[in-house]
Amino acid sequence: MTIASQAEEIPSLEVEDSKTNFLSPLLSDVTELAAEYRRRRNASALKSVHPADVPAEEAKGWAVQRAGKRATRLKRDKGHDKRLEDRVWCLLYSMGYRSLNGDSFKITFTRGDDSVGKKQIDVYAEDSETALVIECKSRSERGRRSLQKDIQETISLQQYFRDSISRHSKGKAKPKIIWVYVTNNILWSTQDIERADAHDVKIITENELQYFETFVKHMGPAGRYQILGEFLKGQKVPGLSDVKLPAIRGKIGGELFYSFVTTPRNLLKIAFINHQALNHPDGRPAYQRMISSGRIKEIGAFIQKGGFFPTNILVNFSDAPRFDQISNAENTDPNVKFGWITLPSKYRSAWIIDGQHRLYGFSHLDDEYLDQSLFVLAFEKMAVQKEADLFITINHKQKSVPKSLLVSLLADIRMGDSDPSTALSALGSAVVRMLNTDKTSPLARRFAIHGVPPEPNQNLTISEAVNGLRRSALIGKLAGKTLAPGMLSGATDEDTIKRASSVLSAYFEEVRVANPSRWEAGRDAYIAVNPGIRAHLSVISEVALYLSHKKSLDFPMMKPEDFADKIKEFCKPVFNFIKKASDDEVRTRFARRFGEGGVKEYTYHLMQILTETHSDFGSEEFQRWVEQSTSEKIDEVNQFLMKLAERLTNYVIDTLKKVHGTHRLASDEQAFWEIGVDSERIRRNAFEAQQRDKARRKPKEAYLNIVDLAEIVKQQNNWDHFEHVFKNPLPSERSGQKYYISWINTFNELRNIAAHKNQLKTYTGEDLEFVEWLRTEVHPKVQA
Repeated sequence: MTIASQAEEIPSLEVEDSKTNFLSPLLSDVTELAAEYRRRRNASALKSVHPADVPAEEAKGWAVQRAGKRATRLKRDKGHDKRLEDRVWCLLYSMGYRSLNGDSFKITFTRGDDSVGKKQIDVYAEDSETALVIECKSRSERGRRSLQKDIQETISLQQYFRDSISRHSKGKAKPKIIWVYVTNNILWSTQDIERADAHDVKIITENELQYFETFVKHMGPAGRYQILGEFLKGQKVPGLSDVKLPAIRGKIGGELFYSFVTTPRNLLKIAFINHQALNHPDGRPAYQRMISSGRIKEIGAFIQKGGFFPTNILVNFSDAPRFDQISNAENTDPNVKFGWITLPSKYRSAWIIDGQHRLYGFSHLDDEYLDQSLFVLAFEKMAVQKEADLFITINHKQKSVPKSLLVSLLADIRMGDSDPSTALSALGSAVVRMLNTDKTSPLARRFAIHGVPPEPNQNLTISEAVNGLRRSALIGKLAGKTLAPGMLSGATDEDTIKRASSVLSAYFEEVRVANPSRWEAGRDAYIAVNPGIRAHLSVISEVALYLSHKKSLDFPMMKPEDFADKIKEFCKPVFNFIKKASDDEVRTRFARRFGEGGVKEYTYHLMQILTETHSDFGSEEFQRWVEQSTSEKIDEVNQFLMKLAERLTNYVIDTLKKVHGTHRLASDEQAFWEIGVDSERIRRNAFEAQQRDKARRKPKEAYLNIVDLAEIVKQQNNWDHFEHVFKNPLPSERSGQKYYISWINTFNELRNIAAHKNQLKTYTGEDLEFVEWLRTEVHPKVQA
């Protein structure tokens, strides 16, 4: 019997609603909900017992948190299944739901034979528009688990639950019911996914849950429509029908557009942002970056102070809106028409291209702000690729204020800011400016200034130095919502600036005098360079921590000159190296360092010099780097990865030649290259790489990247010839997929580590396990 036929046989439930709790216990009291939220947010379960009962409870895994004469407070870590339920409950609370389940929540329902049944539900939430019925399933370790029985039970009860929820909402509009399975560490089977999808049961894994939690943390309750849009795509938003607004319709760049003014209250309900973090399966380009909570708060404060936005929020309507043109003699312009637009009333119908922060700046504000005016320019069903290109044009091709200028201005406009992160950056900016302007400082005039053409030795940037100070924690670090002092901090910001600039000037003076020519040479000598300055700042911090632990020195209480003397004495081996090492030795250790990894490697090379005198100096991460740098096993891993990369590339090329031939086509390209490699991008990149290689120029196919192989073997006319070698499911991947070649991306990352042994890239334990997997699953399939 189908669910539909079962539903037809369910008789009306003749029972007094006042005597039956269809959904119980359901919490709606504000104080009670807030207390429940605090309890569920806690990673530990808590309870109080009589002191005499403590031993028995300890045997069950409870631990004493606070002992008392009449009652003892106990705690223990929540199980993985309970933690999952509480995370979901807290997410819904943060989304603004104020009617949620209590413990041991049950839905009471009536079967077709008039018997009454009850089913416990893990998480339930409702409001006037929606009701969520959620089952949570978790494993302690990642692996497979059949959910067939669970899903089938949910399916069999859906109609009964609808009836109970409707009766609970008696006298009100029936809410949209969303059925959800939230899972953790469970690898779904294809059959279970299909079964859930067939009956409109939504699936949230730990990946989506993390995204939702992050989004709502930034957005607050206004973020609920982004999440509901995931579940109710294409469905009507209650209370948003027939919103008509005066508008202009026209064309720009070949695209139909509408220009109008609406309110945050209306737009937030239908807006949707395709964030990269969400990794949508529907094929839309996920070009948007995750919203910055800091920017949201700044914009919210700006609005509260009376601020407004005279620029358009750019959206793309996924469906054509209704537009009623005004019929009058003056509405005759062939390019622009005046009329009334009826806003789409569906979830996820207005995709935000630009302006997400301006829109969601209203998300944390009181209701009174939600009816302010917003200028909107909306395209109608713009192609998704063009939508993404427009986003890139706006955000990357428009001229904006350079980051270096913004950072340098922080010292003037944000000192003592209420936001601790901004205050820390402003303080760092002031310290760097002092070092750059103090005529006695070895760093005077060494930083490029925006708008002033730099001299050859002005190769340092203020933003990088400020970043280095932040990461070193020398002038303070973020501790929750406060700014904790660092070892160079003073009683006031002014004291910190003086103290920090004094100590750092003294230290870098030792670097300068060790080899003045190298210091002044700037970029060419690899000493006075951005990665080098940042690395020295990290070393100063590490040395101070080491001496504090080993010799019980109280650096925060030291005078600046004493502080500097202790650090300089310890770091003499570094200064001696800079003084005496050959240019080749300096180049080998410090050349070609880019990005955060480059800064770390530079730091570790400095620390390695110090360990020649102080053998126990250095963090655990540094010690692991040293171990892998000299390990024979790591050398063998590097060789294996490079050899496997070579074999895979040769195998692909040889197979393409066998399948498609090496004869010349009309284009004068060999058949295996033109037919076997469809991607113009891959062919173009290989050709350009070939042209750059002037010393040992090889055939174009020799310049294929490992990641190119994945695209080539998946090609429709190639896959059958490569499947037996390249189809290798990872243990963590769900079954039922056509291709199992995601391992190539991980392999490519590790091959890059092997190919750049002098960069700061070490293998984790997980990396080495993957290498062993390659040895057993992939390597045997590739002929030598």
